[in-house]
Amino acid sequence: MDGLKNIEIKNFRGIENLKIEDFSRVNVFLGQNSSGKSSVLECIFLLMGMSNPGLPQNVNALRARHFTTFSDLNYLFRNDDLKLHPEISSEMMNETNRHLSLELTYVFEKNLQQDLQAERIPSSEAKTYQNTLKMNFSINNNLESNNYECSITVNQAGGIIDRKISDGYVEKYNANIISADLSVCNPANDIIELTKMKRKEVVLEMMQKFDSHITTVEILKDVAYIGFDASEQLMAVDMMGDGMRRFLNIVAASANPKNSIVIIDEIDNGLHYSAYKKLWEAIFAMAVSTDKQVFVTTHSRETLCRLNEMLEEHPEYQQEMRLYTIENTKLQGHQAYKMTYNGLHEACTNDIELRSIVL
Repeated sequence: MDGLKNIEIKNFRGIENLKIEDFSRVNVFLGQNSSGKSSVLECIFLLMGMSNPGLPQNVNALRARHFTTFSDLNYLFRNDDLKLHPEISSEMMNETNRHLSLELTYVFEKNLQQDLQAERIPSSEAKTYQNTLKMNFSINNNLESNNYECSITVNQAGGIIDRKISDGYVEKYNANIISADLSVCNPANDIIELTKMKRKEVVLEMMQKFDSHITTVEILKDVAYIGFDASEQLMAVDMMGDGMRRFLNIVAASANPKNSIVIIDEIDNGLHYSAYKKLWEAIFAMAVSTDKQVFVTTHSRETLCRLNEMLEEHPEYQQEMRLYTIENTKLQGHQAYKMTYNGLHEACTNDIELRSIVL
């Protein structure tokens, strides 16, 4: 399996410094509200798309659940301090290392640059707002190190006036992030890719475990439809309940081999507890069959107990799982406490709280 071995995060949102070690195939993050779970997922997503200068604003939009402006990018910086550059680093399974740092700065527009050079305008008057996000990133191994930069520049109205992409860099990973917001579920692209590869039946098989009355899954004009044995007409998934849409979105993303990394925030959102075990089984089965890595957050003890039950029935998956409780401690700041299947099993058997180490 290719993917992340670990991650180190500095000065991102509320996290001053956090290192998480020993990732496996399916990695589950627990923790209290505002402990940093979602921030960890966002950092993984940014690191896997570090050549895309529009990605940080997309990350903000997922969290805010509405359109965000360029000026909102300061929320990515700890304490809104633009001098504290967010940094994300990871050692990968293929023995390479990745590093990304973000910088909000000012780049003069061409006409202003000409005025400055002619001394027609002081630089202090021209430089009135942060207009450029720079993403400085590197890939290195024991033999060589390669450094890159991409950036996006906006005008005072927030419109993009310049976008610079790193020459000579092509991203090998494709990370798919599934928001906690149930209204943004859209499995169409994944199902279209699976249809092209003649693998759509995998999604149907998993959906039939969710509801045995399902007979088909189709995409019509970029909208997902589901057929049932008692109905002559297909029904748009957007018109169905949250649970159906959530289950299909996660299953389709997990089944698509082009998604090398799947990131799921608050996996239990919208789902009845009876679907948890089926969903865990589908995620592990497809992560193994398509050789991908999965990162998940949850608040639900019921979800963890159903995960334990599934792993009891499928011992072949037990070594493929890691749990991490994220805590913002008073003395040591953010810490990640790792647990393997044995710890999960003991906690579920003996009713031990896992979602917080410091209650």
